[in-house]
Amino acid sequence: MVWPKSTHNPLGDIAIHERWSTAEKALFAKLCIERSLKKEVYLAAYLACWLCVFVRPSKDINSIRPSTFKMASLMANGRRVNLAIHVLASIYEDLNTVATSPKPAGMSHFFPIHFVYAWLACYFKTHYSIWQELRRPKMTRFSGEGGAKYYEPREARKRIHKAEFVSWACNMLVKDRPFKFVDDGHAEEPDHSYFVAIRSSYLTLRQGGRFIIEPYNPYRFGRQFGYYQDVPGTLRYDTRVASLEEGLRYWRLCVLSKSSSKVWFPCLPANAKKLYSEAYKAWWAKVNGTFFDDNITCLIRPKSIKITLKHKKDEDKQVNGGENDPPHALIPPIVIERDSQAAVVEASKEKCSSQNVANSDSNNKDRHWKRQRKEVTPLKATETNENAS
Repeated sequence: MVWPKSTHNPLGDIAIHERWSTAEKALFAKLCIERSLKKEVYLAAYLACWLCVFVRPSKDINSIRPSTFKMASLMANGRRVNLAIHVLASIYEDLNTVATSPKPAGMSHFFPIHFVYAWLACYFKTHYSIWQELRRPKMTRFSGEGGAKYYEPREARKRIHKAEFVSWACNMLVKDRPFKFVDDGHAEEPDHSYFVAIRSSYLTLRQGGRFIIEPYNPYRFGRQFGYYQDVPGTLRYDTRVASLEEGLRYWRLCVLSKSSSKVWFPCLPANAKKLYSEAYKAWWAKVNGTFFDDNITCLIRPKSIKITLKHKKDEDKQVNGGENDPPHALIPPIVIERDSQAAVVEASKEKCSSQNVANSDSNNKDRHWKRQRKEVTPLKATETNENAS
């Protein structure tokens, strides 16, 4: 097993344990741990800590949750465990909670944000990468002090929305020629894992006596997998919470194998950015237009955010013709309100200052640890109502 030790040592090799100390021997004796199981128990304790701190952090950052002991024991015994689905579900859930909150800045949520940083670094090249001789997890390429580049708020927004530096196919399964995949149970593990990643499903995350459910729709981002992007559809049922029985069913559907499904894995495209249909181009212009360009200042410093919830039933009638959609399915549109005069003044200031912003890729001055320190007013802790939305 290979796990990351720290951002300063991305190789993550676990060193051989030296002689047990007197305190460790006393603890093993107190717990009645057999001598042959000491290493496995020691590794399980480490993995339990790793799960609570790195994989699924919680509000109480100094505690180790007993619910992780069984999973850690299985991993220490050599059992391979799929953690990606649960991690992605937790990221989706917390980002949705922040996005639909009336006061996002006043909320404190704990989720594995370091995976989001790695995603940004991989797709948008926001970090310097380090050379690796062996094949390691991709996020370790962007670790280490000084790895993050520094951007001004306006420059960061443009980098995301203009998509000029996007590495569209950085996570594609590279093949010499188009490859036909058949889910018959005989495929190699990397091919089957990639098939699961590009298949629409529901992500599951167990919390006590219930499951958190998050829709997973990779078809909305087909260019990342080498496919042409067409107009995305709309889910008929927007399920977010399920019982233990229903959550287990969603989990089994997500990791379903031997389905006899067939799919073509394309080759690496020369320019994935241009892989879209004319219908998608017209749909994007109609839905978004030049919103991001015209409201970039509002995206950086929103004056106020008003969130309303409307029923999803009417929209699904137009898209899917469904009459039996549940009344609890909600869509949270975000309406941004701001003072027009203040916005004009602020936009003019930002326009003047943005002309003097240097390109972050030109030299090493954009490293995160080299930027000039700014005085920041400490935020006061605020209590928020989770049901405010």
